[in-house]
Amino acid sequence: MEKENRTGEFFLGLLIGGVVGSIFALLYAPSSGRKLRRKISDKTEDVLEEVEEIYDASKDKAEQIIKEGKKKASSIIQDAKKKIVNN
Repeated sequence: MEKENRTGEFFLGLLIGGVVGSIFALLYAPSSGRKLRRKISDKTEDVLEEVEEIYDASKDKAEQIIKEGKKKASSIIQDAKKKIVNN
C-alpha cells in the first residue's frame, strides 16, 4: 500500500514539474502577448486533460483494490467461521 502511495506521489510530482517547466518555457520563448496567452491556454487544457486521465485511472485502480480487499476480507471471515464451528 505504501509503495502505491509513493508511486502516486512520484507521478504527481512529475506532473507538477512538467506543468511548471512548460509554463517557464512558454514565458521565456520569444512571441507576442496574444500568441503567448494562447499557448498557455492550450497547454493548460492539455495538462488538465492529462490530469483527468490520471485521476480516472487512479480512481479505477482504487475501486479495484477496494473490491479485492472486500473479497479477501469476506474469505477470511468465512474461514474463521468454519474454524469456530469445527472446534
